[in-house]
Amino acid sequence: MMRSTLGFNLVGYATSPTGLGEDLRSFAAMLNHLGIAFSVVDVPTDVQGQVRVSWQHMTTQDYGTSIFFMAATECDRLAKQHPSLTAMARTKVGYFLWELPDFPPEQAQALRLMDHIWCPTRFVQQAFFKQSRQLTLALPLPVVQHGATGRDFRAQLGIPSQAFVSLYMLDLHSTLQRKNPQAVLRVFLKMAQDCPDAYLILKVSRWQNMGSKALQWIPPHPRIKLVKETLQPGELTDLYLSANCYLSLHRSEGFGRTLVEALQNGLHLVCTDFSGPQDFVTEENTLLVRWQRVEVDANAYPNLTIQSWWAEPDESHALQRLYQAREKSLFGRNQAAMALSQQFSYEGLATKYRPILQAYLN
Repeated sequence: MMRSTLGFNLVGYATSPTGLGEDLRSFAAMLNHLGIAFSVVDVPTDVQGQVRVSWQHMTTQDYGTSIFFMAATECDRLAKQHPSLTAMARTKVGYFLWELPDFPPEQAQALRLMDHIWCPTRFVQQAFFKQSRQLTLALPLPVVQHGATGRDFRAQLGIPSQAFVSLYMLDLHSTLQRKNPQAVLRVFLKMAQDCPDAYLILKVSRWQNMGSKALQWIPPHPRIKLVKETLQPGELTDLYLSANCYLSLHRSEGFGRTLVEALQNGLHLVCTDFSGPQDFVTEENTLLVRWQRVEVDANAYPNLTIQSWWAEPDESHALQRLYQAREKSLFGRNQAAMALSQQFSYEGLATKYRPILQAYLN
């Protein structure tokens, strides 16, 4: 059967509220903006169907190029279970994520399934390029800003309007060791001892199928507020607008989408100065936290079969930075950060992507 070359097949978690799902959705939004046709294969997850999607240029046609939005190892597994997904296209592109400086050489066959590899940051690009000499491009995806719905999270959570609120969001299917929310809690609790106006909102997702102990690592504290429900995009904007600061003490990030979203919404960002976010965090827009190199413990990162390392943030320095964020918040939102809106808009990135996309459509 003849495949049309004038479009793309997008394969990934299109209706799941995950970072990888948002990668596909943001790419689809950019294609929609450019008027380029595409089809979508929605790969099932435990939270499939929780995000509503609607695009003007989405079709049911098969096209000559397929782009896979997932981890390389998941793409390899999917190809073995459903070989038609990789056989359907003339050209295969993997928009792959990895979150450590080293990619296991025995998993390089997952990279070689693809004709080309795209990834969100230079950090990921370098990890892949050590194991594969395929064309590997660092191409950030749009981070779409959604209009607020007007939901008042402070009122609903019992947080005073003048309080200093830090926010952190995580998917529990991302490893806790890498995301390191325990450090966020420790630093916040130290601040809370001296600052009665300090509050922390912890937004967790995909906890429901992880057993009764999934959230037991969160200490009970009257000023730690937990948000467990699935939020629609506009409600996430409401949540960002309810906070003054975003506190991320990650050990490593491939991209750091929530950090971009926090900056777009004018939050003062305190984060570890390591890995993917280094493509967009600067001393002007972020309160960067020092770190030390430490080895990754066995079983601390999925599919890691070699020795690797990541950052251990300096929690004393993070506490200093959090106090600085509190002082800065007295003067309003983070104006230096809000310039990222254009940098990561699909209108802005469309100009960068257009010639690349045209090469696949010819």
